[in-house]
Amino acid sequence: MTTNAMQPLSGIRILDFTQVMMGPCCTQMLADYGADVIKIERPGVGDLSRTALADDPDGLNNPVFRSLNRNKRSITLDTRNEAGKAVVYDLVKTADVVVNNFRAGVMDRMGFGYEKLRSINPRIICAFGSGFGQTGPWRERPGYDFMAQGMSGLMSVTGERGGPPARAGGTPADVLGGIHLHAGVMQALLGREKTGKGTLVESAMV
Repeated sequence: MTTNAMQPLSGIRILDFTQVMMGPCCTQMLADYGADVIKIERPGVGDLSRTALADDPDGLNNPVFRSLNRNKRSITLDTRNEAGKAVVYDLVKTADVVVNNFRAGVMDRMGFGYEKLRSINPRIICAFGSGFGQTGPWRERPGYDFMAQGMSGLMSVTGERGGPPARAGGTPADVLGGIHLHAGVMQALLGREKTGKGTLVESAMV
């Protein structure tokens, strides 16, 4: 049995602002490899996946939430007030990576943009996952798995031969986006060993 101290990412701390699928998929893998992932959840709501199965007997700890957030720790924090922001800034001082999958500009409006966080900790790595990236005309649009499937052409090769486009089973765009974001974080951690400085990582579903 492998203990947490023996795992590859033991000693790495992740601040996790992610929601639902793409982002949590990324941070779940980081947690599985031994990183200390601290998930920041909104008061009274938490991660939106907590209510994905309204009738599940486990309620807010339903299988969807748990499958994407295993091995993480959660805290409830109101980041809209100065006290909540101060807690985040304090955590950033000892963190290695901050991950979110909000639309472009949201973290800046919250006070947690890359420039702000690296002024607190020059070694911080900020990882942004989104539907359409941080630049371009659609940067502020929300992105969903089924949209990425359609726009990428995946639906055109799914379904019955000669039939209409069909959505693939599961959420492949979310999962692949999370995998690519995870790969970016791992490369940034490796690069930091050479430079001593953090960086910005981005992954888009489309």
